[in-house]
Amino acid sequence: MDLTLAPNPLHNAWQILSVDKVATLIGENGSGKSCILQSIFDTKLARNDFEELRVVCFSSGQNENFSERFSRYLSQERRAGRSLNLECFYFDKSWSKLLIFLATCLHSGGKVRDFLRTSGYVEEQEVTATKSDDTSSRLIMKFKVDRRYADRVQEALKDEARGEVETLRSTPYFRSLASFIEKNVDEQYDFEQALRKRSVELSSRRLLAASYVSERPEDDEGGEEQAQQQIQDDPTVSFFTQAADNNYFLDREGLKLGLKDGLELDQLSDGEYQLLFLYALIDLFDAENTLFLLDEADSHLHYQNIDRLWGILKRLQGRAITTTHLLDSITANEFHAIKVVEQGRIRDDDKLKQLIARLSILSRATSVEYEVCAKIAHMALLDDYNDWEIFLRLAARKGLDTSRLNSVYAFKKSSSYANENESFGKAKIQWAENLSKVECALATTQVFLICDRDEATLDVDPQSGVKVRGPQYRRQINAIRWPGGVNVSVHLLAWRRREIKNYLLSYTALSHHGVLGEINGDDLAVASHLTPNDPGDNEGIRKLNVKETVNPFVNEDGMGLNSEMLQGYIDLIPPDEISEDIKNMYNFIVSKL
Repeated sequence: MDLTLAPNPLHNAWQILSVDKVATLIGENGSGKSCILQSIFDTKLARNDFEELRVVCFSSGQNENFSERFSRYLSQERRAGRSLNLECFYFDKSWSKLLIFLATCLHSGGKVRDFLRTSGYVEEQEVTATKSDDTSSRLIMKFKVDRRYADRVQEALKDEARGEVETLRSTPYFRSLASFIEKNVDEQYDFEQALRKRSVELSSRRLLAASYVSERPEDDEGGEEQAQQQIQDDPTVSFFTQAADNNYFLDREGLKLGLKDGLELDQLSDGEYQLLFLYALIDLFDAENTLFLLDEADSHLHYQNIDRLWGILKRLQGRAITTTHLLDSITANEFHAIKVVEQGRIRDDDKLKQLIARLSILSRATSVEYEVCAKIAHMALLDDYNDWEIFLRLAARKGLDTSRLNSVYAFKKSSSYANENESFGKAKIQWAENLSKVECALATTQVFLICDRDEATLDVDPQSGVKVRGPQYRRQINAIRWPGGVNVSVHLLAWRRREIKNYLLSYTALSHHGVLGEINGDDLAVASHLTPNDPGDNEGIRKLNVKETVNPFVNEDGMGLNSEMLQGYIDLIPPDEISEDIKNMYNFIVSKL
């Protein structure tokens, strides 16, 4: 599912967020993760989009932005005389006891009941082979009916005496309210006066004794189709949500939830409490058309419960967009589900680079790097992030279909080659060996270790033109022991030239910039000089250190490689002046995918 996101306070442009089952936003504090959630929430509240979705928002704490926006929305709905619906709702911790109680009573096979059962916090009585009642949980509330509402009911009685049919007393909410009061508060109460606040203890049996009436779409033109499209609320959940909204009938802030053997919900750990709250939201609202917005839902959770939470989110009927800053949560997500946020913008470009950069400032970053990369099927390790971009743009200029490389994720890992006494590609091979020891499922199948040649004397396979040969490298790679059942191919590759920027040498491009003489000078044999429509694939060109000549045309002062400058320079290079080495590297990688 693709969601079109409105501009947010940190990013003044529309953007697309793709959500398969779960999308997890990560980024440093202030990066704009919550801003993205709020843009979705605001759009739904304003009825500007997402008509087919129920949006359920949760925050682990009191998020003032969500609270303020939702309060304004509720006030607007009340002024317009519209009944409360649950198509878009923000739940903070004050709702937890009510929702947990409703979930255990209404869904005996749900996640709340299962957690209470596993923890020994509930007693049950079997009703059918697949259903059981919660006989131990008790919700204690303060309940009232104020004078104004009683007066409205009396006015409705007068209207009915004059022949009116559609009055307050005919609404589903009033009928549910009257039934609840009769069964659980005062069976003699008739709304002639206010009902003073009194304590009510609600059990599962007493909850279900009342009748809760569904809100029905108006039966106007196209009514049947409208009824099919409308997001339907559970009548019991709808009634209690409206009763607790603004503490109109029951005091939400003063609720107490008792469990088995006198244990109270408030006595549970923060992690158990929060997990039960999340489970309640899922039990009560999960459906194919539900979108959960979960702001740091994993805070306070033990790492085992974090794994449990993400496992459940991946099995939702609906979808979830989450934020997190926890390492265990990041590694519990699929790679495609992780979205790096920077200044309110979702950074799908250079995603792996951004992700590892983010993880590098966190504890346990080294192991997390491997856990993240273990989710990637095809990866390339280069000496610099920019090397892959230069390679792709040169390959495209040479007429190669670079979309065939879309499944390859590239990132920086030094070759650790400083002199001839050091093993070529040592650091990259060691990285691959560390990857084989990662303690999580391994999705990797191809690892391309692409090294700068620098001063190394190498035996390169003449057929591929890029694969490094030699028994010492073969032994190191074959010594890597991958987990049983995992088949990973590791390829040690090298540019035939000193480094990737040597492939930016071009007679035409350098002539355009007036610097051809810096290459075709006295230090380079005339036989090796660059000439028109020739790539310069010779030993003289291969050994040159050309950064000082090339960098001014592709790098922005103090900022490194500039993509627009790079493309502008490469556009000056005729395809015939691009080395066959680029084509060889492309062909080798594509042949392994």
